[in-house]
Amino acid sequence: MDRFFVAEGGWGHSKAVLSIEESHHCVRVMRKSAGDKIEVFDGAGRWARGVIAEGSDREVTVLVEEEGKVQEKKPSLLMAIAVTKGKTMELVIQKAVELGVDRIQPLLTENVAVHWSGEILKGKQGKWRRVAMEACKQCGQNIVPEVCPVAAFEDVLKPRDEGIRLLASLDQRAQPLRCEMGKLPPKPGSVELFIGPEGDFSPSETDRAIESGLRPVSFGSRVLRVETAVIYGLSVLGYELR
Repeated sequence: MDRFFVAEGGWGHSKAVLSIEESHHCVRVMRKSAGDKIEVFDGAGRWARGVIAEGSDREVTVLVEEEGKVQEKKPSLLMAIAVTKGKTMELVIQKAVELGVDRIQPLLTENVAVHWSGEILKGKQGKWRRVAMEACKQCGQNIVPEVCPVAAFEDVLKPRDEGIRLLASLDQRAQPLRCEMGKLPPKPGSVELFIGPEGDFSPSETDRAIESGLRPVSFGSRVLRVETAVIYGLSVLGYELR
C-alpha cells in the first residue's frame, strides 16, 4: 500500500489531509484518485489507513478506517557518519533508514573530501531529511529518524545519553565487531556506530575517540567503502540487537 506523510496539523477526527506537496505527489506522480486506499503517517509513530474521499493536486483528504501508534524501540540504534561527496551521502542515509537507524549524525572529520558552509550546508541538510522521509515511506517505518545538523567530530565525542559507542576503525587496537557485540550488556539503552570517511579517521581522531570511551571495532581485513561499511555495520547491529 502506498504511503504518504501527513504533518501534525493535517490530522483531524477520522480524517487526514495531505499537504500541497504530498497531494501533488499522490495525485500526479502516484496517480491516486477518490476511492483508492492509502496509508499515512506523521513521522512520530502515528499511522492510519483509509480511502481517499476527494483529491486534487493541491489537497487530498483521506477518510481514516484504522489507525495506530508505534512506540520507539529499544535499544536505540544511532549512527555518526563522516559526510561524503556526491550522492553517496543520500545513499548512506537511505540505507541507514531502511536498516532501522533511529538517529543520524553527519560529521566533519580531518579526512573528509568536502568543505561546505552557509546556504550550501543548509540545503544539504534539508535534502538529507527529505531522503530519510522518502525512505520511511518506502520501507514502512512510521518514525522518521532524526538527521542532525552537521557537526565537527570532536564536538560529538561527549555522549548525549548512556549507551554503547563503537568506532569502526582500521586501527590495530580495533577488536572484531563480533567480539565487542559479545561484551554488550543484555539491554543497552542505545548503541551508536561511528563510521569515518574514505581513508578512515585520522590517528589523532582515533586516539581522542578511544580516550572518550568509544570502542574501536574492525569489520574484517578488507577496506570497505563508506556505503558498504554502513550497510555491513548496521546490518550486524540490527541483527544482534533486535
